Amino acid sequence: MSSFEQKRNKQVFEIIVILKIIYIALSMIAISSAYNFKKEIINVVLVPIVFSIILVAVLAYFSWIVVYIRGRIDKRPKIADYIETTIMLCVFILTIMTTGLQDSGYKLLGIFIVLIGAIQFGRNYSLGIATISMIIILAIDFLSIGSNKQLLSGYFEKDLILFSALFVTAFILGMYVDIEREHSKELKNLANIDELTGLYNHRYFQEFLQKSINNADKEKQEVSLLFMDIDYFKNFNDVNGHQAGDLILKEIGQIMKSCIRSTDAIARYGGEEFAAILPNTTEHDAVKIGERIRASIQNTHFKGQENQPDKNITISIGISSYPKRAISKHQLINTADDALYRAKSFNRNRVELYRGILDDLYENMEIDKDVVKFIKAFMNMINKKDRYTYRHTESVVIYAKYFGEYLNLTKKEKISLQVSAYLHDIGKLEIPDDVLNKKEKLTEAERQMFIKHPQTGVDLIKSIKQLDEFQPIIKHHHEYPSGLKATEIPYLSRMLTIADSFDAMTSNRPYNKVKTQEEGIKELRDNAGTQFDPDLVEKFIEMLDKYKDKF
Repeated sequence: MSSFEQKRNKQVFEIIVILKIIYIALSMIAISSAYNFKKEIINVVLVPIVFSIILVAVLAYFSWIVVYIRGRIDKRPKIADYIETTIMLCVFILTIMTTGLQDSGYKLLGIFIVLIGAIQFGRNYSLGIATISMIIILAIDFLSIGSNKQLLSGYFEKDLILFSALFVTAFILGMYVDIEREHSKELKNLANIDELTGLYNHRYFQEFLQKSINNADKEKQEVSLLFMDIDYFKNFNDVNGHQAGDLILKEIGQIMKSCIRSTDAIARYGGEEFAAILPNTTEHDAVKIGERIRASIQNTHFKGQENQPDKNITISIGISSYPKRAISKHQLINTADDALYRAKSFNRNRVELYRGILDDLYENMEIDKDVVKFIKAFMNMINKKDRYTYRHTESVVIYAKYFGEYLNLTKKEKISLQVSAYLHDIGKLEIPDDVLNKKEKLTEAERQMFIKHPQTGVDLIKSIKQLDEFQPIIKHHHEYPSGLKATEIPYLSRMLTIADSFDAMTSNRPYNKVKTQEEGIKELRDNAGTQFDPDLVEKFIEMLDKYKDKF
């Protein structure tokens, strides 16, 4: 709920409470003034008791109002609301009966009940109260006067103005409240809905995600988050035009909406990115929903899809969950985004569940806990400095993992290769942000920073004894600056060079156009024997084919 809406609801709540206080106070004054208590022993004892009971009842009632009504602004009436209105009407009857019946000067109190009903529940509810109030007044007139038509006619004429006031107040104020609520609803929709797709916008996404996390904390539940990105959407826009692109966004938005539940929320996060918030949903169930969305889009024919690289419109999806994979809203967004990046990096049109840093390495291998601690620390620093380098590193680790599996490395070699993959780019921590993300041609001094980053990385970790064995692999994962050639370069470094270069070619970078997997393979073969070990290049390509479902 926005701060504006909270302020508005608080003011409406205060008006309702004030009206109810005034109504109860006037009714109590009217009823108590009707009794002429005699100074008899019984009355001296009875009156304080009666008024104490009334005071307790009134205080209990107002305590209930504060707790109950505060969260009931703009809600439909419930049984408790009907009971409260009935009690107020009973107090109205008692007030009239104790203050002169047909001659009572407190018939106007009925207008307070109408006002309260109109502000709380709108026109129809307040018209119902006005009608019942009129019936009550007419019934008291009839029962008090009997069949004397002349007197009845006289009292009816007197009460006619009161009836008119009740109905006009109920109708006009109730209608105004209905219009104001409808207008507020429309404004809220305009503020929360993306104009192009009709889905929720980024603003509402942030608000709903925080609300879902808060509810998850209270109910001890999970919240899953899906980040989705249309594959090759820029290519579609370039070939078919932005109007066709807008139409695709609308159609895909509606497909996504049809694949989720009414309790979920789907938003256009920005550009061709969408996000789905799934309250009370485990990551296992979220993967099923993600696969349903992915398959539905893949199996839908879109006009212009024949111009896409895969002759089809597809989507990549990243999934994370709270609190299993993330401990805050910010971290949940980042981890879902990282999973999406992995899905985009590994051949697109896939659903990727976020796996935390070192999860595979820590769960499946015997590795020194201190090494894990140091890697996490360095990776956190990289993540804060440059998201691309962080994501690139995780991708290289995955390539290294399956490359090691394919070549049947020993367990020690696998650990060394994967740990070195995590640490191979830490030297970039020393490169300034503006140089790291520069799109223009680098100066010679800036180019030297990149050339020297393997040695810089080694310098950063050389004081950490537990990382000594990984230094040579990190230092030589580029052919420069060591000057080593061919088999002089450590075997694991040669493997790491191929994984590192292939991911760099096939992922988005500030200064490089992304290549397809086929183009990346061609680049490896073109440079085999010069930049890359030719035998390892062919084995890496074979590995890509064998484990293609992993990338």
